[in-house]
Amino acid sequence: MLHLKESCELCAKILTKYSSDAFICSYECTYCAACANERLKLVCPNCNGDLQKRPSRKKNKLIFPNQSTLISTDRLRLIPFDQKAYDEIFAHASKQEIMQIFGHQNEEEYELECSRYKGGFSTYNLTIQFFQLVLKETQEVLGWAGYHSWAKQHHRAELFYSLKQDKFKRKGYMSEALEPILAYGKNEMDLHRIEAFVATDNVPSNRLMEKFGFQKEALLKHRYQFGDEVDTDHMYSLFPNLNYQ
Repeated sequence: MLHLKESCELCAKILTKYSSDAFICSYECTYCAACANERLKLVCPNCNGDLQKRPSRKKNKLIFPNQSTLISTDRLRLIPFDQKAYDEIFAHASKQEIMQIFGHQNEEEYELECSRYKGGFSTYNLTIQFFQLVLKETQEVLGWAGYHSWAKQHHRAELFYSLKQDKFKRKGYMSEALEPILAYGKNEMDLHRIEAFVATDNVPSNRLMEKFGFQKEALLKHRYQFGDEVDTDHMYSLFPNLNYQ
């Protein structure tokens, strides 16, 4: 498959896969029309081969997010992302569009997102339901919350949540987001059991679990290891439907 580079190698002009003014050589060195014609005279400076107009891909209309599925709170918009949404975005969106959709601030965040997607969020019996937290006032992406390891046949999923920067912490954003997300898990996902794992030294997160009625079930030692640091977690559970306790 032709690798469609997304910028001119001389002037760095953005050339998406849908651009009609990109030129390439047989080694796929890529230039914009102005550089190819005026500066290079249609000769690649790397291989001395001819530069030809690169075929563009037909742009599929990316409709995202689906406005009917958005959740709104006083200060936040919660944008749902499931496996289908990820597949659609990575199949049809350019690098710049992906960075805009996910609120990436730099190349490192973009590469991490690509790595997570390629690594796989879903298996044959587990999938995801994420929510992107967007501040209404500034349109900033604050963080993420939602469910992973969603076993539909067992009506069970694991809750996760994170804020991108310290400046967003201690302002009640996660409490505001979790209330409708937990309701979504009960009413839309038909969850009978919601699990959460919180580091024992994470005082704010442990308080958050208690606030929403999660019960502490176990202490799990050496659950995660980050370099030389070992994480010990409290295991919490919530039963949204009292009939399934």
